[in-house]
Amino acid sequence: MAMRKAFKKELQKLSSVELAAYANEIKKEIFTLKMKKMSDPVKDVNLIRRLRKSLACTLTFLQQGIVNGN
Repeated sequence: MAMRKAFKKELQKLSSVELAAYANEIKKEIFTLKMKKMSDPVKDVNLIRRLRKSLACTLTFLQQGIVNGN
């Protein structure tokens, strides 16, 4: 729980361009993990779930920044 709050504070410091780049990075990582999962068993089964939550949080902050004009 504390890690999630720290993650959100870090996201608040980023600009919209940096948030978009970070979101793209997370998307690529999710894609890579899904492809690896098809051929090999994944060691950390909750990693994709955590990445999807991080992506959702990042996109939410990005949208709020666009709406607020930041």
